[in-house]
Amino acid sequence: MKKALSYLYPFTRKVPSTYNGELEISLYQGRKVLDSRTANYSYGSLQRVLRFGLQQISLGGCRRVLLLGLGGGSVIQTLREDFDYQYHITAVDFDPVVIELAAQEFGIAPGPRLQIVCADAFAYVQDAHPPFDLVLVDLFVDSAIQEGVFAPAFWQNVFRLVRPGGHVLLNTLQAAVPAGALQQLQNAVQALGGTVRLFPKVEKLNLLVLVQKPA
Repeated sequence: MKKALSYLYPFTRKVPSTYNGELEISLYQGRKVLDSRTANYSYGSLQRVLRFGLQQISLGGCRRVLLLGLGGGSVIQTLREDFDYQYHITAVDFDPVVIELAAQEFGIAPGPRLQIVCADAFAYVQDAHPPFDLVLVDLFVDSAIQEGVFAPAFWQNVFRLVRPGGHVLLNTLQAAVPAGALQQLQNAVQALGGTVRLFPKVEKLNLLVLVQKPA
């Protein structure tokens, strides 16, 4: 009955988080979504954005994926169900509340093919062991992207983790990108020999940055 009623009126549970403020788990139109105060964190427009991004990449030879920013884990569901990706995923998130909600509300919990790490992503990429075939970067606090995402040091660390020919997919909000930050990112990637493709206005508001490391 509750699921049926959700098509008429959404049910919402609010959960406080030290890092992300107040999070909301809503049952809307028969499915759960995870939102922050002003942004969708999982299973709504974000899932469609990242699905579009993954469609731009050939995943045939992909065996290890690193996800920086777990949210509710909708991209994991997308990889498993839409792309039949059955190999290993490592997901990193600095908020233990988000990790707990992913498990309790969405069934995204550690297992043989999924490692979940509670850590700061910027520290993690300094010490993690390569190689990954694909790195997905979705590092937001509410609707603000973390500024370190555009820093040359971050891309140097990420490139160390990516196998030759591998990809990095960065999700941003176009309105949230600081002035000059995108050019800084492109300069850093090009200095490392990588290529950059931009996909603006995905779901109207998002900008996807697809980076490929040279083979």
